[in-house]
Amino acid sequence: MSLRSKIVILLSAVVLAYAGLDHLMQRVVVYDKFVELERTMAQKEVTRVSDAIQREVTLLTRDCLGLADAEKLKAAFFVRAKAEIQLQDELALLPRDTLGLAAAEKLKAAFFDRTKAEFEAALPPSQLAQNSVQLVCVCDAKGNILYSRVRDWVRDSEISLQGFRLGENLVREALISDESNPLVLQGVVDTNRSILMASSCPIIERLPDGSGRTLGALVIGRFLNSMVDMLAARTSVPFEAWSTSSDALPDDARTHLNAASDPENPLLVEIDDDRLSAYWTVHDVRHKPTLMMRADFERPITAKGSAAVRYALVSTIAAGLLLMLVLLNLVQRTVLEPLGQLTAYAVNIGNSDEFTKRIRSDRQDEVGILAREFDGMIERVAESRAALVETARAAGMSEIATGVLHNVGNVLNSVNVSARIAAEKARGTSTTDLKMVMETLRPTAKDLGAFIQNDPRGKHLFPLLDSLADRIADERMVMIQELEALSEGIDHIKELVQSQQGYAGRAGVREAVSLASQIESAISITSQAASATTAVQVIREFDDIEPIPVDRHRLMEILVNLIQNARQSVLEFGSMPARVTVRIKKLPLNRVRIDVTDNGVGIAPENLARVFTHGFTTKKNGHGFGLHASANAATEMGGSLSAHSEGKGLGATFSLELPLPVLVAAGATS
Repeated sequence: MSLRSKIVILLSAVVLAYAGLDHLMQRVVVYDKFVELERTMAQKEVTRVSDAIQREVTLLTRDCLGLADAEKLKAAFFVRAKAEIQLQDELALLPRDTLGLAAAEKLKAAFFDRTKAEFEAALPPSQLAQNSVQLVCVCDAKGNILYSRVRDWVRDSEISLQGFRLGENLVREALISDESNPLVLQGVVDTNRSILMASSCPIIERLPDGSGRTLGALVIGRFLNSMVDMLAARTSVPFEAWSTSSDALPDDARTHLNAASDPENPLLVEIDDDRLSAYWTVHDVRHKPTLMMRADFERPITAKGSAAVRYALVSTIAAGLLLMLVLLNLVQRTVLEPLGQLTAYAVNIGNSDEFTKRIRSDRQDEVGILAREFDGMIERVAESRAALVETARAAGMSEIATGVLHNVGNVLNSVNVSARIAAEKARGTSTTDLKMVMETLRPTAKDLGAFIQNDPRGKHLFPLLDSLADRIADERMVMIQELEALSEGIDHIKELVQSQQGYAGRAGVREAVSLASQIESAISITSQAASATTAVQVIREFDDIEPIPVDRHRLMEILVNLIQNARQSVLEFGSMPARVTVRIKKLPLNRVRIDVTDNGVGIAPENLARVFTHGFTTKKNGHGFGLHASANAATEMGGSLSAHSEGKGLGATFSLELPLPVLVAAGATS
């Protein structure tokens, strides 16, 4: 991934992270302020509705006070009181039989009809209709209803309302105060028809001494359901109201009934993003939650808040993208382009090894400092590279020389032995005896036959000459063999030197050789270099392999090193019997392997990975060059050299794998 891509990704991540964090803060802080404001406004609307209902109750109380002060109503009470005494007296005079009871009922009916007319004269229906008073009850001082009228002025029909009928008592409805402490009472009452807004005022008679006497109480009321639409229009708040005991109470209102029982703290429920519902209750005159209210509000404030938050998010992202583009352009011009030039320059140097070019930047910022430091570094690298080349060249020449000397040393052991044997044979040859015979025969050269016949020494001349001839022939054969070995060793030394010249640019010559014959030559060379007193058994296990094209001298170098190391290992360990096994084995995939196995000192596990390292050796007088040079030679021939050992004292196996030409492999298979 390019640096530009990383910067774009990083800047994008920063912009998105900032936009996300800012949006979260907007939602938590700003948007919640809109929600809180909307809830506050909803609470104010709820308060307006509650205040409107309370205002209607207060107005109803004012009307009640106005009606209760009417002199006609007071006169009606006096008339009723006198008529009631008269009625009681007349009822007391009636007999207790059936006729008397019937007469009593007629008297009572006439009494109520008369008092009804008196109260209606004191409370004209037109005045009640004008004030929208739907309930009128007049009670005596004990709360007994003396007059009751419930009328629907819209439908112009009378209504029978349980608890407010003639003769019933209103004390239990908590609408009538105690006669000893007359009070004005107001509130809502749950009836069998609907929620009733009611007000109660005492009817007081003023006495001549200035005191007052409570005659009874006036109770008036209005049904709330007839005023819901009017109140909703007046407050501009659409709301609904139900009795908490009504079967018509909706499920959602019933669910929130307990949570909304506090009239001072309405329950606000977010229905969705566009609608908010408020639930609250109104307590009756007994201070119990009787009226369940619900108002639905639209949510324009939160809609504007949400729009503001979205606008802030879009604005933040747009500003971030703009800032990112500006920064990216600035970074591109001031950082990325110079770094790109510096990178291209470095890649060009890496690909071409051209250390003469320079950036030569005149900028004074960090990029310019980096470019100048890079130029200086390239100059130092060029100097170091030149020094390294010289050092590597010297080290390579030293390693080549070391390898040549090591391999030549291995062959020189054999050459020295052959030369020594040839010299010993030359010094101990039978020519001296032949010269003595010739000196003996020289005086008798003119008459050699007489010497042979007459001289006792002549009788032994022919057996002696025959023995000398055999001895000279044997000595000649030995010297020829040793001289041939000497010549072969010298030739191998010459080829080793020539093969090392491949490092200087001339590769070795491949020729078809028999692996078995090469192994035999290596065994012969290493056996000649060994002490005459040693006896190392060499076991040969050869598969039938056709001659293959290899670099014969490099192969010989490897084989001599491996077999000689194996001989030295078994002799050092003192194995009995001292045994070295050499195998030639065909492998799949057109390869052949030569194994040299010994039962000598073995290799420690920690040293197996290091045996081919230059300079590593476990021998007392070793130099660590032979196996390293052999591994390099195997690689140059397209093969590989590996080692295996179970541990110290358990011997070792060195395996040389070489590629087998396809034609040879096919011929061997057929």
